[in-house]
Amino acid sequence: MTLIAACNPGKNDTEDGSSTSSSTSSASTADPTESTGATDPTDAIDPTESTESTDGNDPTSTTTSSSSEPPPDTTGTTGSEADEFGFVCVELAKAESEASDPFAGTDTIYLTLELEPCLNDFYQTHPEYMDGPEGVAVIEAWRSRLCSESLAPGLVACEVDHFETQMSEGHPIQITVAYKALDAAQIDGRTLLWGPAPLAELAGCEPKARLTTPVGLQGFPENGGPLWSAQSWENPSALVKSEASGCIKVAVAAQ
Repeated sequence: MTLIAACNPGKNDTEDGSSTSSSTSSASTADPTESTGATDPTDAIDPTESTESTDGNDPTSTTTSSSSEPPPDTTGTTGSEADEFGFVCVELAKAESEASDPFAGTDTIYLTLELEPCLNDFYQTHPEYMDGPEGVAVIEAWRSRLCSESLAPGLVACEVDHFETQMSEGHPIQITVAYKALDAAQIDGRTLLWGPAPLAELAGCEPKARLTTPVGLQGFPENGGPLWSAQSWENPSALVKSEASGCIKVAVAAQ
């Protein structure tokens, strides 16, 4: 599928290797350690900046899938195929150190996850789900579902704005989902769904994705730099499912 990539709204250059592009746009190449401690998020790049490389030596290559673009021809792809895909759930909560609501004024949320080996290998061996018509069809089928699945404790009121994918040789694929927040007052304590990604039956292994850096989850106002980012998180690696369990739990702090 033209996968959504969990990646930072900005871009980080990788050192070596050639890259391929999916039908989505770039994500950051974060340090894939399991640390749950926060790092300095001030190096985040405003997501309004272009992620297209103008330097022929830049090893990353990305494109963007926007909700305003008409879906391409997906003849031959069935609804049952989309049902072979699921999501990773991410719970958002105000960090205990925050005196006020860090989510106030949020217009857009960027959630970037890095694919673990099972998922990474799946997309490497099934490119039709990354940049082929099959993948495009799955993305379009899930575009509204990510913000409308019936789940507890409840989803962030949102619309999927676009998906971004970053692929570069020698680095795991990262996929970002960009959400338009419809009610900033109803974000704290709610859940975002990242996806779609293949369930275990289709993947043939345990498909997991991981939050690797504080700027992997950020909120932005309508204009300007980030309002907030992840401060710390539990269960950094989560299994792709069709239910909201085993979620990545993130404590959020203002920038």
